[in-house]
Amino acid sequence: MKLIWITAPAGLALACIGLLLSHLANEPHYSSTEIKAGEPRHLVTERMLAETGALSNKLEPTIQTVDVDSHKVTLGNHKASRPQYVYFVNDGCPCSFDAEPLFHDLSKQFKGKVDFISVTNANLEKARQWSAELNVPYPVVSDPKERIIQSYGAKASVYSVLITKDGHVAKMWPGYSSGLLKDMNATIAKLAGVPEVPFDTKYAPDKQATGCAFTNANFK
Repeated sequence: MKLIWITAPAGLALACIGLLLSHLANEPHYSSTEIKAGEPRHLVTERMLAETGALSNKLEPTIQTVDVDSHKVTLGNHKASRPQYVYFVNDGCPCSFDAEPLFHDLSKQFKGKVDFISVTNANLEKARQWSAELNVPYPVVSDPKERIIQSYGAKASVYSVLITKDGHVAKMWPGYSSGLLKDMNATIAKLAGVPEVPFDTKYAPDKQATGCAFTNANFK
């Protein structure tokens, strides 16, 4: 038997293993159990808290759009049957990745009581990929020109806003933390008219963390 007949299959097998290992190394892992609390990349500032606080009671515009699955979505509906919770995602932002599973849990806490919607500046293809890979349990809206994002005053990823059934801002948060998530849970429960159930903040940081700034954000 010629040596090449042995070494060629072996070399091919090693090459395949190498490609598989390379693929796995670059494949994103989205299990929340793998995410551990660390030092926040960006901290919520007093100005962010003041600016989002000033938006309370603001009447949001009614925006008709579609999600990544081409289903109709109405943001800021002035005659909605349930409150809305809108969460903002910056394409490629690691802060969004870190926080995402916690907002999934929050949405499950209020399933059937509050409509959760995610708005991202990713293009449609990337937004679909994000929704699929992270198993996002609520509609994801692609907003690559950041028109919706700007209209809501979201300056960075991980901003979120709770909207009343008549389209007013109940409260807006410029980031997340263990404390902010507990506040979100309590505020949503009160608006939805349901008993407050303790929310497990898991790996959420103690410090108030925000995300990466959107392209057209003005922090001046």
